[in-house]
Amino acid sequence: MKVFIPRNFNRSTMYQLLSSVIDYDLKPKDHRIDFDFTNLKFIEPAGVTILSNLFEWLRKRDVNSTITYPKNSSGKNNPIQFLDDSDFFIRYAGKNLTSFPSPRQTTIPLKLIAYSDSPRWLEKEFSFWLSDQLDIPFSSLATIRICFGEIFNNIRDHAQENIGCIFAQHYPNKNEVKITISDFGVGIPENIRKIRPSLQDHEAIFMAATEGFTTKTSPRNLGAGLHTLIENVVRNNNGSVHIHSNYGILNCTKGIITNEVEKNTSLKSSFYPGTLIETVLKTDSIQNITDIEEEFEW
Repeated sequence: MKVFIPRNFNRSTMYQLLSSVIDYDLKPKDHRIDFDFTNLKFIEPAGVTILSNLFEWLRKRDVNSTITYPKNSSGKNNPIQFLDDSDFFIRYAGKNLTSFPSPRQTTIPLKLIAYSDSPRWLEKEFSFWLSDQLDIPFSSLATIRICFGEIFNNIRDHAQENIGCIFAQHYPNKNEVKITISDFGVGIPENIRKIRPSLQDHEAIFMAATEGFTTKTSPRNLGAGLHTLIENVVRNNNGSVHIHSNYGILNCTKGIITNEVEKNTSLKSSFYPGTLIETVLKTDSIQNITDIEEEFEW
């Protein structure tokens, strides 16, 4: 079976691809799927993690995934070159597809990170990269490390997965850093419904992002989880957080009039296998994220 990657691939255009691959019973539509990249002209950070998530999801279900790509794929602005520079094809095609792939200064190459290794990655790789990109002290990023550590906590607690895929890109002209993390677990709603069985997917995600809510019998990490991430990224940084898990979506942005965090939920007809979290940090206000003094348990 052949499926085509959309011309502009991001979290808004992924649904046709997902529905082409996943049937109504949430199973792969075929045992062999050829992903055709010939129409692809632009891909966002979320698109990179979505593709990685989908390939991993299919791999766990013994689906043989192959890749078709255009012959002339070199050049800085070519999306195939961008994906090759991001280590996507070396992971999923088993080889580089361009002649001289090289990591880009403004990106962190795609990685699958085990929960147990996330503190080291956040401190030794992510924070040094972000500090260098923004030319701010490493010490100023302590709370950001805690916030993104909470995402890995949620991967373990809600998705029941030990691995997440992550990709980040700096947009200097926009004063933004986009960081997307995805996992191929059961999804946040499935875990939340163990204690709140009546909730629909979007309601379950909203509940997971509520201050103090935990599915554990004894609270861990102040019971904060996604709430800590949203408060610091949206309220303190003027950024945004987008969460899509199974059929549910939670969008968090700062209100123009009230200056409060606005949380909007919705249900989609297309299924996302696991959880996708896209955060946008505003680099011109990143030092407004205040330090959290409490000790967090990893």
